[in-house]
Amino acid sequence: MLWQRVRGDTCCLTLQLAAYTLIARVPTFAPPSRCAALRMQEDSPPEPALVPEESVPEDSAAPADVPPPTETADVPPPAETADVPPPTETAEDEFDWDEGSVAKEALKSEIGDGLLGTRPDAAVIGEILLALEAANPTRSPATSPLLNGKWKVVYASGTSPGLKAFTLLLKGAQNAPKSPSGAELVDVQDAYITIQAEQPRAESSVKTRVFSFENTVKLTSRIEAESAVRLVETYDSAESSYMNLRLPFQSPLQYKRSLLVSYLDEELLIIRDRFGRPDVLMRCDDSFWATSASSDAEAADDAAPGAS
Repeated sequence: MLWQRVRGDTCCLTLQLAAYTLIARVPTFAPPSRCAALRMQEDSPPEPALVPEESVPEDSAAPADVPPPTETADVPPPAETADVPPPTETAEDEFDWDEGSVAKEALKSEIGDGLLGTRPDAAVIGEILLALEAANPTRSPATSPLLNGKWKVVYASGTSPGLKAFTLLLKGAQNAPKSPSGAELVDVQDAYITIQAEQPRAESSVKTRVFSFENTVKLTSRIEAESAVRLVETYDSAESSYMNLRLPFQSPLQYKRSLLVSYLDEELLIIRDRFGRPDVLMRCDDSFWATSASSDAEAADDAAPGAS
């Protein structure tokens, strides 16, 4: 019994020693540190991210459906157009002409009664004249042949001796008493200016009547062109048909003034003195209109087909 117990204890001791020997021989590995783990992650290549199949559209790589190019029809070449003559007037010239026509009609309505009618508003006349003078169709009015002819004075604001005398006659006629029958004892008619090609070029005339005595007063003057728009008028003499009186203007009674032709056409003539005060004259020469009509008729005959 004792032997068995000793033998059992010896076996147990032997087994314990063997187990201890095995345990001592097995190498122990320490867990890697955090720095070593990070170094391993940097050295290893990154793994591609996995994209879920649902997030990738099926047609993402395929191009959009582009309609095939349509075949263009054959376009015929443009037809040759006939030669169109260029317009004679531009839009600006046409606008200026329309504005000048409107201003001319407005001026005629304001001063149609002439000097014997109601005197119009000077401010309105000045505004109309500015618009009309801006559309002056004559480039060199002081040297133009349109200056010649018979003109009626329809508006006057100058201070020349002739206009002063005419204004005094009008005031005297308006303030003169009337006869018992109501007839005018003093009558002053319209003033006219006739301009010709030879000196003395200008002749101003006005007819007056006192009771039953009629008289025509005339004032002749020389007109010379100093530039394309400026004239110099020099009084030559004054005449009266009653008793055939004639008064020449000589030094020191000689009078001279400078005039500016600001507008000129077939109907109207506008002149200004050196202070800018305007006088408006309207053409009333029948021979001028007859000559113009005959010239237009000859031009039409020449332009007619078959004319030689």
